[in-house]
Amino acid sequence: MKARNALAVLALAALQADVFAITPPSDSDGPIRLLNCVVSTGGILEAEVSSQSDDAMSCNISCAYELADHRFSHWFEVTIPARFSGRLGRFDTNGAKPGNYSGSVGACEKSRTPR
Repeated sequence: MKARNALAVLALAALQADVFAITPPSDSDGPIRLLNCVVSTGGILEAEVSSQSDDAMSCNISCAYELADHRFSHWFEVTIPARFSGRLGRFDTNGAKPGNYSGSVGACEKSRTPR
């Protein structure tokens, strides 16, 4: 019986350790999420985003890309419509390697619409 209780305590401790080891939310886990930075076969870089916000948001998004074995990044300043899911921004990389790249969402604020 004591062995069974000891195993139960160890199992519970292991489960609690997993809970404490959860990765904290990143900057991209807010209402605006950067899903991918995508370079097309034509060398155009775009940010693929998903917005859960009920408001249009103006955001700075950084996207990485690779050109001639060197890594670069580009900052987009984009307005993301409310509840939008898709690609925004277009930057001609002049021949970057096509594919998906990492990036991050910087500062976002509610978009001001002209009256």
